[in-house]
Parts: sequence; structure tokens; C-alpha cells
Amino acid sequence: MKKRIVTPGLLLELVQWGTAFAVIVAVLISGRWFAKAQPFYRFDVFLDDQHVGTVSDPEIVRQWKAARYEEIGRQYDHARITSNLERLRFEGNKTFQGAYDNDAVIAALNDKLVFAFFATEIRIDGTTVGIVKDVETAAALLERVKAPFLNVPKEALILSDAGPGNRPKGKTTAEFMQDVQLLETDVAPGRVEAAEAVLNRIVSGAARPITYTVQKGDCISVIAQKFQVAADVIRANNPEIKKDLIRVGQTLKLSVHQPLLSVKTVETRTEHVRIASGIVYEKDSELQEGVIQIVAHGKPGWKQVIYESVRVNGEPASRTVIDETILEVPVRTVVKQGTKVIPGKGTGKFALPVLQPKVTSEFGRRWGRNHNGTDFVSEKKAILAADHGKVTFAGWKSGYGNCIVIDHRNGYETLYGHLSKVGVREGDAVKKGDSIGVMGSTGNSTGVHLHFEIIKNGQQQNPLKYLSV
Repeated sequence: MKKRIVTPGLLLELVQWGTAFAVIVAVLISGRWFAKAQPFYRFDVFLDDQHVGTVSDPEIVRQWKAARYEEIGRQYDHARITSNLERLRFEGNKTFQGAYDNDAVIAALNDKLVFAFFATEIRIDGTTVGIVKDVETAAALLERVKAPFLNVPKEALILSDAGPGNRPKGKTTAEFMQDVQLLETDVAPGRVEAAEAVLNRIVSGAARPITYTVQKGDCISVIAQKFQVAADVIRANNPEIKKDLIRVGQTLKLSVHQPLLSVKTVETRTEHVRIASGIVYEKDSELQEGVIQIVAHGKPGWKQVIYESVRVNGEPASRTVIDETILEVPVRTVVKQGTKVIPGKGTGKFALPVLQPKVTSEFGRRWGRNHNGTDFVSEKKAILAADHGKVTFAGWKSGYGNCIVIDHRNGYETLYGHLSKVGVREGDAVKKGDSIGVMGSTGNSTGVHLHFEIIKNGQQQNPLKYLSV
């Protein structure tokens, strides 16, 4: 048998391979031991601080949550969604056993899941009147409440003499008279309303009881129209009304719907307004009294006026001028006014022949015949000349008693009858307003009064057409 000789080199090689093998075996054995000894991380899931279960990875729950949000979003037209899942909490857990159950946690969370929607609550004076999906919807809804009152009706326009090139310029703002708040909130599905429903609720308002005092000319239908309330409502609220008979001063109970919001509009308008030229009178002693003469024609001016008009729910509340600026100063018309009195010649304009008179009988048919003048009575008994003129008669005249006739030398005469005393003589020149006698009851008279006539070119006129009583 042949013997193998082991050389020193071969021995060294065998030792090296043996050492390497031992190292590999040691590594494998220690690796298995390390793997068994190393802890794994698991995650405890809490909802509202209550333990729900343990999962291997929080991302599994987050992905499930996102899927549920997406599903509900599609169902409710992509509304802004929230839920109690926003209060989820994860805590890492070292464990040597590594127990977890992803499916059980998802099932438990699904049972506890409560969805809510982010929405905007509309409050009026602290009271909720509706809930809509977002602030933009609420703001648009409130603008729709204001819109009808931002169009100023034609009858509300301020009239002026503005010409075609000076059309008024205006700006209207609107605000609510109540305190309006928009609050972000979260609500259960079904609490969010359509904007149209909330708008109708605000505009329709609520029935508010008021009382009304019946005025002259009122009837049930007129009052119903005035307050936009059904006639049957008035009858129901006021059972004492029988056969629709109401009386002036009676108090009625009305139930009137008023909107939940009152809109106050403030309109600022700028206009160019014509300024009248005006007249300045200059006394002229060379012109006869009563004669006027235009010396220079005037010219109107212009001013810029800024008005502020306030309306509440379309009804006028106030209107004021807040600024005026003169653009063109007017030029006044200059008129000379005669002051020269020509003795015995009238002006053609008549003054009252009695102070503080009361008419007791007018011109025209009376007792089957013509009454050719106007009868006056007064506590003031003095009789005054109605215009400048010359006395052509002063004495007793049949039917008139003591009587005075003045010729005004311009086609007019005046007659004063039934005097108790005559204070002028035939031929006297008198001025308008001169005292010529005293009221009495002479002639065909039934009491103390003045019978006064105006005669033009021989024809009796109605004195009240020439006098202002």
C-alpha cells in the first residue's frame, strides 16, 4: 500500500480551509440566533384614545381612510369631508411575538366611522337660518338678497334740469341692518341645504304681528293690498269684523310677513343742476307806478350737486344734499320798477278794499237776479281805495245807500256801497290804500257789510278774479 506524504504546504492549505468552514458555520448559527432574538415593530391603533387593535403598518389604515373619503366624496358631489378618523393615533410597539391583525382593525374602524361635512352656517342676529356647503355659496346667496334693491327704481331718481350732456352719475351700496355672520362648521350628512331653499327662507321671512288703525277711505281690500296680506287673514285675526264693516279709528290685528334681512341701500348721485338767473328790481321814479321795464336779460348758472338717498327694502328713508359746487354763476335779470304816481291814474292791479275780509256773497245770480259785486264783512270797518283814481261820485245812490265811485282812468271803475260814512268828495284824487269811508248798512242792506264792484269799460266784472282773498 502506497503511503501519501503530507507536505508542509498541503498541511497549511488544509488548515486554512478548515478555519474558513468553521467561520461560515459559526456565522450561520449566530445569524439564526440573532434573528430569533431581534424584536419586530408593530403599531397600536387608537381612536378617541380607545385602543382599536394592532397593525403591521399605519400606511395600511391611511390608504383605507383615503379610499373611504374618496367614496363618500363621489357620493356627495365632492363635498368637503371630515370624520372622526381625524382623531386616529398610532403608537409603535416592540414585541417578540409580533402579533397584529390588519383586517380586524379595518373592520373595527369601519364600524366606528362617522362622517361629517365641512359647511358654512348663516346666522342673523345670532340665530341660525341655514347651512350651505361653503363660504362662497353663502356669500353669493347674501348678494342675491341685496340685488333687487341695488337697481334704483325710476321714480326714485332725483329730478333736475340737467341737460342731455349732463346725465347724472350714481353709485349705490347696500348693507344689511341686522348682524350677519358666516361660521365654518361641520355637520352630519343631510344638514347641508340647497342655497335656493335658504334664500327663500330669508326672503319670505316670518309672520310678525302688527296693529293698524283704520284711516278714512280704508276697507278690508285696501288694507290687504297695502300690507300684502290676504283679506281672510285680516278677518281671522279680527273676528269682531262683521260683513267687512270697519270704522275710522278702529284698531286691527295684522299678521305681516317680513324678510329676515332688511337691506339698507345708500345711493350717491352727482348731477349738474340749473340755477335760476333770478331778478333784481331797481326803483325808477321816472316810470309810472306799476310799470316794469327789463333792462338786462339774465342767464342761468349751473352747479354740481351730490345727493345721498337712503332706502330700506326699497322704501325711501331719507334724502340729503351732501355737497354743492358752483360751476357757473348765474347772471340776474335787471328790471326797473316804476314808482312815479300819476294822480288819478290807476295801475290796473287792485288791492283789497277791506282789511281781513270775509266774503258773504259772491258775484253772479242771487235771489233770482244778478248780484253785480262781491259782499265783504270784517271787524276792520275802514274802506280803502282799491287803486289810484279820481272820485266821480260820492253820495247817496238808489239801492246802494251811501256810495263812492272811483274812475281809475284806465278803463276801470270801482264802486263801494252801503257805507255808513263817506270820507271823500267828488273830484278828489286818491291813492291805492287811502281811507275813503266806513262800512255800514245803508240802502238795500240786510246788515253791516261792503258791496264792492269792479267795472271794466262799462261792464261789471267778478271782483274775485282781480283780488286775492
